[in-house]
Amino acid sequence: GSSILQHLQLFLPLVMFCGSCCKLFGASSANSVDVESDAPESTAPSLVVAASPDAVACGHASKYPFEQFAPSMNVRELPIVLFNDDASQQLVWYNGGIKAGIVHCPDDEPDVWSRDAVVMSPAYLGFAIEPYEQRYLHYKGVGIMFSRPHRGKFMQPSIDTMLVCYGLDQLFQSKGCSFGRAIDIGMGSGFIGKFAAAKAPGKGRLAITLVDVDPAAEEYCRSDGFGATVRGAGGREVEWSCQTGDASALLQADSDFDLLISNPPYIPTREEVEEGTSAAPSNFWEGCGLLVHMLELMLEGRYRMGAHLVVMVTSLTLKAKRVQALLAQVAVQGLQVRVLVEREIAWKAWYAGSGRGPTYLLAHGTENDERQRLGSCEYFVGAMRPGDSRKGGDRDRRSDYHWHVAYVLDISRPDSAPAGTTEPL
Repeated sequence: GSSILQHLQLFLPLVMFCGSCCKLFGASSANSVDVESDAPESTAPSLVVAASPDAVACGHASKYPFEQFAPSMNVRELPIVLFNDDASQQLVWYNGGIKAGIVHCPDDEPDVWSRDAVVMSPAYLGFAIEPYEQRYLHYKGVGIMFSRPHRGKFMQPSIDTMLVCYGLDQLFQSKGCSFGRAIDIGMGSGFIGKFAAAKAPGKGRLAITLVDVDPAAEEYCRSDGFGATVRGAGGREVEWSCQTGDASALLQADSDFDLLISNPPYIPTREEVEEGTSAAPSNFWEGCGLLVHMLELMLEGRYRMGAHLVVMVTSLTLKAKRVQALLAQVAVQGLQVRVLVEREIAWKAWYAGSGRGPTYLLAHGTENDERQRLGSCEYFVGAMRPGDSRKGGDRDRRSDYHWHVAYVLDISRPDSAPAGTTEPL
């Protein structure tokens, strides 16, 4: 009897969420955009299957309103892509729209509901989206209407983007955190920077700098689809600076930030793994040079006293000898490293990383199932082959994905920790 009651307690909130999610978002069928739909049939899991504690957690996302854009913005049809609070689940409604700046979502169940979000485009569930295709992306009250500008090369928002925002949310809830000058390094779509602008705690004006080497990234982040907010947490004023250029050169000239955020290229080259040396990357997602530079500046004490460096790395990155050495130096110098997020996600090795999951990036020996100590923390190192994920279960049925573990790290220097110098490998 108690078991049945527990299942009913899980099931009823889920039904309430699915039946009223758009009313909670502020949209209803009465004022939705009237579009003719040729979308495929729903591939969302049935309510019975979805009735689990994790699925019910999706209901937490409903308390955050959608973004409101400029009244001149009208998009007749686009998908609504939403993540729950811990970015573990993804909901997609195909036939959303934007009318006079107001986002409208269909008043029914999502067409796609991924209860184990490991990629942004779960094609195996019926949803895949190209960088140039429009979509409204939403997480905890922050949203953008995104499509990459013509000739743009920067990465579209990915599962990495959501995990960094989730990590920032953990940091921002920490006691005593306060930020006044932040930078999103290699901003791409700018979603991470926009999330920081909306959520970062502190008093007075918050200055946000966005920088990327791709001019199309600046073009997008100045557009109405990005919708730069003018007010942040507690109503504080937000001042924006958006730049095109080499982030390493910018930081060399001006590193006086108290919050540095980056989802940098994190797949190391063969030379970085096997020799510990740098090499010109063959793709824009390859090479750990930017990450290495940010870590070196932290070790040298170049950032503002008490600054936090929040970066995305994965078990792929941790195969690089120079990254391993710098994490060890971080511990020696007394800097604090906090793992904000640890999450196994999919790696499309056929798409990124030389096409076939190069063996130098795979886990070997104890790396397969044991965390390795690097500095003050322990991490999984290397990628796993298809059918052999570290988490197991349904993931091992996916033959098209390798698996790696994403880490969102918060690296900070306590006031008592002196600045040092970086040591050669």
